[in-house]
Amino acid sequence: MPLRLTAALLFATCVLAPVAPLAIPAAAAASFDCSKARTPFAKAVCDHPELSKADETLAKAFETALGGLSDTAKAAVTDAQGKWVKFANIACTDHAKPQTKPYDADGISCLTSLFGDRTTQLSNSKMIGGLRIYYDDRFAALPDPDPSNDGAKIATKLVSTPRIDGTDAEAVAFNDFIAHGTGKDIDTGIVDHPAAADATEDDDNTLVVTHVDPSRITMTLTGYSYGHGAAHGNYAITYIQYLRDKGRRLTADDVFAAKGWQQKLQALALEAAKTTEGDDLMLDDPSSINDLVIDPARWDFSRDGLVLQFEPYEIAAYAVGAPTVTILWSDLDGLLAKDASKLPD
Repeated sequence: MPLRLTAALLFATCVLAPVAPLAIPAAAAASFDCSKARTPFAKAVCDHPELSKADETLAKAFETALGGLSDTAKAAVTDAQGKWVKFANIACTDHAKPQTKPYDADGISCLTSLFGDRTTQLSNSKMIGGLRIYYDDRFAALPDPDPSNDGAKIATKLVSTPRIDGTDAEAVAFNDFIAHGTGKDIDTGIVDHPAAADATEDDDNTLVVTHVDPSRITMTLTGYSYGHGAAHGNYAITYIQYLRDKGRRLTADDVFAAKGWQQKLQALALEAAKTTEGDDLMLDDPSSINDLVIDPARWDFSRDGLVLQFEPYEIAAYAVGAPTVTILWSDLDGLLAKDASKLPD
């Protein structure tokens, strides 16, 4: 009988009395045997139905995330889950240390949200476009030196980056690119060196594979930060387009070849923004978008055209979100590089 490495087992290993790995008793609540709950963390899961349900869902998400992985990848995901369990034990406390007394209502709400977020993260581990993708997830929790700002006592940090499960040349090259070629995109220091990180804000940098076709692997990077005491958090959405045949990220030269393409694209983007946003457009200085629209980190590709990504506040109010505009391929006729036609697969 194969060893079943479930979230319940990791949970039990880290916060409960030891449980035999092949004999986890059925639980009346949660994903583990509540009769073995010893810590305030474990008891919180058992005593609060909503959190208990979130734990059960998380356990299923973890088992699903392991499906079809090699032993090496499975070990990496299991290790990340173990680190998350330790993170979860301190992320909803007052001092980033394990709780020594029962959680209050705010603590239970925090844990429930935390379990839901982890379930969402694990759902990114899947087969896409013929590649088995899994994620390297790292976490940190720091005590806020001045929680009087808004009552937030802990600053949480997350970095999540994809890996291809495999030992073939493409998997090795892609994984090396993620590990060493995305430093300008993702600040891993917030989890690798948490003592030096800003303990007055929450940060989440999640890079997710969102599209795979024969020519490219599209990754969407969502960076979120919430400065404690602010009215709301801020986020940014950018893209990394990885060219599979070249083993590197896409550059502007891969898409455009004609002289003056920048000015043409800038003009088209402005007109598209006016059409798409209408009365919501807030652009006092139209030239403020010029550098944005010629940045490949703002580009995604559809069958209809080149998709340009804007961030909150750049062309519209925060409530509008992160707008996109699409420049039709027909409007870019005569500007494109020879192989650009392969991109909108």
